[in-house]
Amino acid sequence: MEFKTIAFDVMGSDKGLIPAVDAAIKLLGERKDLKIIFVGDEAELRKALTKKKYNPEQVEFLNTTQVIEMTDGIMDIRRKKDSSMVRAIELVNEGKADAITTGGATAPFIAGCHFILKEIEGIERPAFMPVIPTIVKDKVTLLLDVGANLECSAEDIEKFAIMANAYAKAIRGIENPNIALLNLGEEKSKGTEMHKEAYKLLSENKSLNFTGNIESRYLASGLVDIIVTDGFAGNMVLKAVEGMGKNLLSEIKAAITKNLFRKLAALRLRKAFKEVGAKFDYKNHAGAILLGANKIAFKSHGSSDAVSFYATLSMTYNAINNDVLNKIKKVLKEG
Repeated sequence: MEFKTIAFDVMGSDKGLIPAVDAAIKLLGERKDLKIIFVGDEAELRKALTKKKYNPEQVEFLNTTQVIEMTDGIMDIRRKKDSSMVRAIELVNEGKADAITTGGATAPFIAGCHFILKEIEGIERPAFMPVIPTIVKDKVTLLLDVGANLECSAEDIEKFAIMANAYAKAIRGIENPNIALLNLGEEKSKGTEMHKEAYKLLSENKSLNFTGNIESRYLASGLVDIIVTDGFAGNMVLKAVEGMGKNLLSEIKAAITKNLFRKLAALRLRKAFKEVGAKFDYKNHAGAILLGANKIAFKSHGSSDAVSFYATLSMTYNAINNDVLNKIKKVLKEG
Protein backbone atom coordinates (compact mmCIF):
# COMPACT_ATOMS: atom_id res chain seq x y z
CA MET A 1 0.00 0.00 0.00
CA GLU A 2 1.18 3.49 -0.84
CA PHE A 3 0.84 5.62 2.26
CA LYS A 4 0.04 9.30 2.57
CA THR A 5 2.71 10.49 4.99
CA ILE A 6 2.66 13.27 7.58
CA ALA A 7 5.81 14.46 9.34
CA PHE A 8 4.46 15.25 12.80
CA ASP A 9 6.52 17.61 14.98
CA VAL A 10 5.35 16.55 18.45
CA MET A 11 7.70 18.77 20.47
CA GLY A 12 7.37 22.40 21.52
CA SER A 13 3.64 22.67 22.22
CA ASP A 14 2.37 23.70 25.65
CA LYS A 15 0.87 20.37 26.77
CA GLY A 16 3.75 18.06 25.84
CA LEU A 17 3.75 15.17 23.40
CA ILE A 18 1.05 12.93 24.97
CA PRO A 19 -1.95 14.77 23.44
CA ALA A 20 -0.19 14.78 20.06
CA VAL A 21 0.46 11.03 20.24
CA ASP A 22 -3.12 10.27 21.32
CA ALA A 23 -4.53 12.27 18.41
CA ALA A 24 -2.21 10.63 15.90
CA ILE A 25 -3.05 7.08 17.03
CA LYS A 26 -6.76 7.84 16.78
CA LEU A 27 -6.43 9.07 13.20
CA LEU A 28 -4.14 6.19 12.18
CA GLY A 29 -6.86 3.80 13.30
CA GLU A 30 -9.34 5.54 11.00
CA ARG A 31 -7.06 6.09 7.99
CA LYS A 32 -5.37 2.84 7.02
CA ASP A 33 -3.58 4.57 4.12
CA LEU A 34 -1.90 7.08 6.44
CA LYS A 35 1.63 6.93 7.85
CA ILE A 36 2.88 9.31 10.52
CA ILE A 37 6.55 10.01 11.13
CA PHE A 38 6.81 11.11 14.76
CA VAL A 39 9.61 13.67 14.96
CA GLY A 40 11.02 14.36 18.40
CA ASP A 41 12.48 12.58 21.41
CA GLU A 42 12.24 8.96 20.25
CA ALA A 43 12.66 7.48 23.73
CA GLU A 44 9.78 9.55 25.08
CA LEU A 45 7.67 8.79 22.01
CA ARG A 46 8.17 5.03 22.30
CA LYS A 47 7.32 5.25 25.99
CA ALA A 48 4.09 7.12 25.18
CA LEU A 49 3.18 4.48 22.59
CA THR A 50 3.90 1.49 24.84
CA LYS A 51 0.29 0.56 25.53
CA LYS A 52 -1.21 1.96 22.33
CA LYS A 53 -2.66 -0.26 19.61
CA TYR A 54 -1.53 0.63 16.10
CA ASN A 55 -0.19 -0.87 12.90
CA PRO A 56 3.65 -0.62 13.07
CA GLU A 57 3.75 -0.15 9.29
CA GLN A 58 1.93 3.16 9.77
CA VAL A 59 4.46 4.59 12.22
CA GLU A 60 8.06 5.78 11.91
CA PHE A 61 10.31 7.75 14.25
CA LEU A 62 12.91 10.42 13.65
CA ASN A 63 14.88 11.15 16.80
CA THR A 64 15.90 14.76 17.42
CA THR A 65 17.93 16.37 20.19
CA GLN A 66 16.62 19.94 20.17
CA VAL A 67 13.28 21.73 20.56
CA ILE A 68 12.06 25.04 19.17
CA GLU A 69 10.50 26.61 22.27
CA MET A 70 7.56 29.02 22.27
CA THR A 71 9.94 31.79 23.30
CA ASP A 72 12.35 31.16 20.40
CA GLY A 73 12.66 33.49 17.45
CA ILE A 74 12.99 33.00 13.72
CA MET A 75 16.79 32.70 13.81
CA ASP A 76 16.53 29.67 16.07
CA ILE A 77 15.48 27.77 12.96
CA ARG A 78 19.10 28.16 11.83
CA ARG A 79 20.65 27.70 15.28
CA LYS A 80 18.70 24.57 16.22
CA LYS A 81 19.29 22.44 13.14
CA ASP A 82 18.43 19.20 14.97
CA SER A 83 15.15 20.52 16.35
CA SER A 84 12.00 18.51 15.72
CA MET A 85 10.45 21.38 13.77
CA VAL A 86 13.40 21.79 11.40
CA ARG A 87 13.83 18.06 10.84
CA ALA A 88 10.10 17.61 10.16
CA ILE A 89 10.12 20.42 7.59
CA GLU A 90 13.20 18.85 5.98
CA LEU A 91 11.42 15.50 5.67
CA VAL A 92 8.73 17.20 3.59
CA ASN A 93 11.27 19.13 1.53
CA GLU A 94 13.16 15.90 0.77
CA GLY A 95 9.98 14.15 -0.36
CA LYS A 96 10.03 11.68 2.54
CA ALA A 97 6.69 13.06 3.78
CA ASP A 98 3.78 14.68 1.98
CA ALA A 99 3.03 17.29 4.65
CA ILE A 100 4.04 18.63 8.03
CA THR A 101 1.90 19.25 11.10
CA THR A 102 3.18 21.10 14.16
CA GLY A 103 1.90 22.74 17.31
CA GLY A 104 5.14 24.63 17.82
CA ALA A 105 5.98 28.32 17.80
CA THR A 106 4.43 30.28 14.94
CA ALA A 107 7.22 32.68 13.88
CA PRO A 108 9.95 30.00 13.67
CA PHE A 109 7.55 27.72 11.77
CA ILE A 110 6.83 30.39 9.16
CA ALA A 111 10.56 31.11 8.91
CA GLY A 112 11.37 27.41 8.58
CA CYS A 113 8.84 26.96 5.80
CA HIS A 114 10.24 30.05 4.06
CA PHE A 115 13.91 29.06 4.29
CA ILE A 116 13.46 25.33 3.62
CA LEU A 117 10.26 24.78 1.65
CA LYS A 118 10.20 28.17 -0.11
CA GLU A 119 6.99 29.60 -1.61
CA ILE A 120 4.87 28.59 -4.58
CA GLU A 121 6.02 30.43 -7.70
CA GLY A 122 4.32 33.81 -7.83
CA ILE A 123 3.59 33.94 -4.08
CA GLU A 124 5.64 36.29 -1.93
CA ARG A 125 3.67 35.97 1.31
CA PRO A 126 2.04 32.71 2.44
CA ALA A 127 -1.03 33.05 4.65
CA PHE A 128 -2.41 31.10 7.59
CA MET A 129 -5.95 29.97 6.88
CA PRO A 130 -8.15 28.32 9.56
CA VAL A 131 -11.82 27.42 9.21
CA ILE A 132 -14.50 29.32 11.12
CA PRO A 133 -17.73 27.51 12.12
CA THR A 134 -20.95 29.26 11.11
CA ILE A 135 -24.63 29.16 12.05
CA VAL A 136 -25.39 27.50 8.70
CA LYS A 137 -25.52 23.71 8.96
CA ASP A 138 -22.36 21.95 7.71
CA LYS A 139 -20.85 25.24 6.53
CA VAL A 140 -17.59 26.87 7.54
CA THR A 141 -15.88 30.04 6.39
CA LEU A 142 -12.22 30.14 5.41
CA LEU A 143 -10.40 33.13 6.93
CA LEU A 144 -6.96 34.35 5.83
CA ASP A 145 -4.49 35.68 6.74
CA VAL A 146 -4.55 35.19 10.52
CA GLY A 147 -1.02 36.08 11.52
CA ALA A 148 1.58 35.03 8.99
CA ASN A 149 1.91 38.63 7.74
CA LEU A 150 1.17 41.68 9.85
CA GLU A 151 1.18 43.94 6.80
CA CYS A 152 -0.08 43.01 3.35
CA SER A 153 -0.40 44.70 -0.01
CA ALA A 154 -3.54 44.67 -2.13
CA GLU A 155 -1.78 42.23 -4.46
CA ASP A 156 -1.16 39.88 -1.50
CA ILE A 157 -4.85 39.99 -0.61
CA GLU A 158 -5.81 39.09 -4.18
CA LYS A 159 -3.43 36.12 -4.16
CA PHE A 160 -4.84 34.97 -0.81
CA ALA A 161 -8.27 34.96 -2.43
CA ILE A 162 -7.04 33.00 -5.46
CA MET A 163 -5.40 30.32 -3.29
CA ALA A 164 -8.35 30.07 -0.90
CA ASN A 165 -10.70 29.80 -3.87
CA ALA A 166 -8.77 26.77 -5.17
CA TYR A 167 -8.68 25.26 -1.68
CA ALA A 168 -12.42 25.70 -1.18
CA LYS A 169 -13.11 23.92 -4.46
CA ALA A 170 -10.69 21.06 -3.75
CA ILE A 171 -11.37 20.46 -0.05
CA ARG A 172 -14.86 21.83 0.59
CA GLY A 173 -16.30 20.83 -2.78
CA ILE A 174 -17.73 24.32 -3.40
CA GLU A 175 -18.18 24.94 -7.12
CA ASN A 176 -18.05 28.73 -7.04
CA PRO A 177 -16.98 30.02 -3.59
CA ASN A 178 -18.11 33.51 -2.70
CA ILE A 179 -15.40 35.77 -1.32
CA ALA A 180 -15.50 38.89 0.83
CA LEU A 181 -12.94 41.42 2.06
CA LEU A 182 -12.90 42.07 5.81
CA ASN A 183 -13.45 45.76 6.40
CA LEU A 184 -14.99 48.21 8.87
CA GLY A 185 -17.98 48.81 6.61
CA GLU A 186 -19.68 47.32 3.57
CA GLU A 187 -19.21 50.32 1.26
CA LYS A 188 -16.34 50.00 -1.21
CA SER A 189 -15.02 53.40 -0.11
CA LYS A 190 -14.32 52.11 3.43
CA GLY A 191 -10.94 51.25 4.89
CA THR A 192 -7.34 52.20 4.16
CA GLU A 193 -5.85 52.72 0.73
CA MET A 194 -4.80 49.06 0.80
CA HIS A 195 -8.41 47.98 1.36
CA LYS A 196 -9.67 50.18 -1.47
CA GLU A 197 -7.04 48.87 -3.87
CA ALA A 198 -7.70 45.26 -2.78
CA TYR A 199 -11.42 45.82 -3.37
CA LYS A 200 -10.64 47.03 -6.88
CA LEU A 201 -8.36 44.08 -7.71
CA LEU A 202 -10.81 41.52 -6.34
CA SER A 203 -13.69 43.10 -8.25
CA GLU A 204 -11.78 43.04 -11.52
CA ASN A 205 -10.62 39.43 -11.18
CA LYS A 206 -13.24 37.54 -13.19
CA SER A 207 -12.06 34.16 -11.88
CA LEU A 208 -13.27 35.11 -8.39
CA ASN A 209 -16.83 35.39 -7.09
CA PHE A 210 -16.17 38.54 -5.08
CA THR A 211 -19.19 39.83 -3.17
CA GLY A 212 -17.69 42.96 -1.58
CA ASN A 213 -16.74 44.03 1.93
CA ILE A 214 -17.91 42.25 5.06
CA GLU A 215 -17.85 43.39 8.69
CA SER A 216 -16.42 41.14 11.41
CA ARG A 217 -19.84 40.81 13.07
CA TYR A 218 -20.84 38.52 10.18
CA LEU A 219 -17.85 36.20 10.52
CA ALA A 220 -19.95 33.25 11.69
CA SER A 221 -23.04 34.12 9.65
CA GLY A 222 -22.28 31.73 6.80
CA LEU A 223 -22.91 34.51 4.27
CA VAL A 224 -19.63 33.85 2.47
CA ASP A 225 -17.24 30.96 1.95
CA ILE A 226 -13.99 32.93 2.15
CA ILE A 227 -12.95 36.11 3.95
CA VAL A 228 -9.61 37.72 3.08
CA THR A 229 -7.71 40.23 5.19
CA ASP A 230 -4.23 41.14 6.41
CA GLY A 231 -2.60 39.01 9.10
CA PHE A 232 -2.90 41.59 11.88
CA ALA A 233 -6.65 42.09 11.55
CA GLY A 234 -7.25 38.42 10.87
CA ASN A 235 -5.39 37.28 13.97
CA MET A 236 -7.18 39.79 16.16
CA VAL A 237 -10.59 38.71 14.85
CA LEU A 238 -9.80 35.00 15.16
CA LYS A 239 -8.69 35.24 18.78
CA ALA A 240 -11.67 37.41 19.67
CA VAL A 241 -14.03 34.82 18.16
CA GLU A 242 -12.29 31.93 19.92
CA GLY A 243 -12.37 33.73 23.26
CA MET A 244 -15.99 34.82 22.89
CA GLY A 245 -17.07 31.32 21.91
CA LYS A 246 -15.31 29.78 24.90
CA ASN A 247 -16.74 32.35 27.33
CA LEU A 248 -20.25 32.05 25.89
CA LEU A 249 -20.29 28.28 26.26
CA SER A 250 -19.05 28.61 29.85
CA GLU A 251 -21.77 31.13 30.66
CA ILE A 252 -24.48 28.90 29.16
CA LYS A 253 -23.24 25.95 31.19
CA ALA A 254 -23.22 28.02 34.38
CA ALA A 255 -26.71 29.40 33.69
CA ILE A 256 -28.38 26.03 33.02
CA THR A 257 -26.89 24.43 36.14
CA LYS A 258 -27.71 27.31 38.46
CA ASN A 259 -30.53 25.48 40.24
CA LEU A 260 -32.33 22.14 40.26
CA PHE A 261 -35.23 23.32 38.08
CA ARG A 262 -32.85 24.49 35.34
CA LYS A 263 -30.81 21.31 35.60
CA LEU A 264 -33.89 19.19 35.05
CA ALA A 265 -34.96 21.32 32.10
CA ALA A 266 -31.46 21.18 30.65
CA LEU A 267 -31.50 17.39 30.66
CA ARG A 268 -34.15 17.44 27.97
CA LEU A 269 -32.00 19.76 25.86
CA ARG A 270 -28.70 18.03 26.56
CA LYS A 271 -28.25 16.80 23.00
CA ALA A 272 -28.94 20.25 21.53
CA PHE A 273 -26.47 21.94 23.87
CA LYS A 274 -23.86 19.31 23.05
CA GLU A 275 -24.29 19.82 19.30
CA VAL A 276 -23.95 23.60 19.55
CA GLY A 277 -20.99 23.27 21.88
CA ALA A 278 -19.16 20.94 19.51
CA LYS A 279 -19.91 23.17 16.53
CA PHE A 280 -18.46 26.33 18.03
CA ASP A 281 -15.65 24.78 20.07
CA TYR A 282 -12.50 26.04 18.33
CA LYS A 283 -10.69 22.82 19.31
CA ASN A 284 -12.66 21.03 16.60
CA HIS A 285 -11.39 23.54 14.00
CA ALA A 286 -7.90 24.09 15.38
CA GLY A 287 -5.74 23.71 12.30
CA ALA A 288 -4.55 26.36 9.88
CA ILE A 289 -2.82 25.63 6.60
CA LEU A 290 0.06 27.86 5.54
CA LEU A 291 -1.28 28.62 2.07
CA GLY A 292 1.45 29.63 -0.35
CA ALA A 293 4.18 27.41 1.07
CA ASN A 294 5.63 25.12 -1.59
CA LYS A 295 4.54 22.04 0.36
CA ILE A 296 1.54 21.22 2.54
CA ALA A 297 2.16 22.71 5.99
CA PHE A 298 -0.32 22.88 8.89
CA LYS A 299 -0.10 24.63 12.23
CA SER A 300 -2.15 23.75 15.30
CA HIS A 301 -2.56 25.89 18.43
CA GLY A 302 0.40 25.91 20.81
CA SER A 303 -2.06 24.96 23.55
CA SER A 304 -3.54 22.09 21.54
CA ASP A 305 -4.96 19.07 23.32
CA ALA A 306 -5.74 15.71 21.70
CA VAL A 307 -8.96 17.07 20.17
CA SER A 308 -7.17 20.01 18.55
CA PHE A 309 -4.30 17.91 17.23
CA TYR A 310 -6.75 15.37 15.83
CA ALA A 311 -8.59 18.15 13.97
CA THR A 312 -5.35 19.52 12.53
CA LEU A 313 -4.02 16.12 11.50
CA SER A 314 -7.37 15.35 9.83
CA MET A 315 -7.15 18.59 7.85
CA THR A 316 -3.59 17.70 6.85
CA TYR A 317 -4.65 14.26 5.65
CA ASN A 318 -7.54 15.75 3.64
CA ALA A 319 -5.21 18.26 1.99
CA ILE A 320 -2.89 15.45 0.88
CA ASN A 321 -5.77 13.22 -0.19
CA ASN A 322 -7.32 15.96 -2.32
CA ASP A 323 -4.00 17.01 -3.91
CA VAL A 324 -4.70 20.57 -2.83
CA LEU A 325 -1.15 21.85 -3.37
CA ASN A 326 -1.01 20.94 -7.05
CA LYS A 327 -4.51 22.33 -7.59
CA ILE A 328 -3.49 25.66 -6.11
CA LYS A 329 -0.32 25.70 -8.21
CA LYS A 330 -2.35 25.00 -11.34
CA VAL A 331 -4.77 27.85 -10.66
CA LEU A 332 -1.91 30.29 -10.01
CA LYS A 333 -0.09 29.19 -13.15
CA GLU A 334 -3.20 29.64 -15.28
CA GLY A 335 -3.60 33.14 -13.89
